[in-house]
Amino acid sequence: MIPDYFQEKMKAMYGESGTAWVEQAEQTLSALKEKRNLTFGDPFSLSYNFVVPAVLDDGTSAVVKMGYPNKEFLNEFHALRKFTGDAMVNVIDLDEEAGWILLSHIQPGHALHFLCDEKARLEIFASVARQLWHKPPSSHSFPDVEAWSEGIRRYRSRFNDGTGPLPEKMISKAESLFLQLLSSSKEHYLLHGDLHHENILYSDSSGWTAIDPKGLIGEREYDCIQYTLNHWKDHEDPLELLRFRASTLSSLLSLSYERLIAYGFCHSVLSACWCTEDGGDCWENGMAIAEMYEKLIEETKADSC
Repeated sequence: MIPDYFQEKMKAMYGESGTAWVEQAEQTLSALKEKRNLTFGDPFSLSYNFVVPAVLDDGTSAVVKMGYPNKEFLNEFHALRKFTGDAMVNVIDLDEEAGWILLSHIQPGHALHFLCDEKARLEIFASVARQLWHKPPSSHSFPDVEAWSEGIRRYRSRFNDGTGPLPEKMISKAESLFLQLLSSSKEHYLLHGDLHHENILYSDSSGWTAIDPKGLIGEREYDCIQYTLNHWKDHEDPLELLRFRASTLSSLLSLSYERLIAYGFCHSVLSACWCTEDGGDCWENGMAIAEMYEKLIEETKADSC
């Protein structure tokens, strides 16, 4: 059932253990199909997790999701439990040990980008985010923003001779700004961690609903940034779009505009660092956004003088 391209992806990422996981996943899917009397459809074309639509024996539409058993996928198990009922896709059943999640199938499943009006998108984003965010549990295994920021240190370790593709001044500035933000942070929340257009889908039964939470502890401003990294290149004035997004979200959610754009710069650089780990050229997107965030930061400084 698992397509060849996905098997090759797992092998490329995890070597022989990836191949072994695919074989085990096939057996798990077969057992789950028999146990729950499922009818499977055609798998979705995704990169890092295997996701396939299914129909339960009572006719209910569902989705089965499986992922290589790394820390990120395990965090999703925990995040789905914590966010259940709060504008998050409904969990029908799951087995953390076997590595599968049975979720409600969001239908028709239009992504937030399906809407044409940017203000309407931002209002929906704010509504979903407001329902999701809450104080973290006293005991948890979720990473925090500081742990994520270690991606910049890893970048330095890989390119300690200065041969990396990212400008040194941007790396240094992100390191410094991260330190300032983290040392002055106050209210921490359990965040989605990857809340962007394609992770907010429309359901006839529940309205706009979030999917694929990573689970992250940090300030609420940080959870607005991933949205701003997407769908900006076709806009006639990307800087104005970013300014509008940042200011509108700050207003709708009563957030600090200054901290939001500062986190925006840091996360954009961090995103570029992560992209270099994957070996592609997607880091250019992160750096382009970082440069625009840098301009917004400079504007704010000039306005305060």
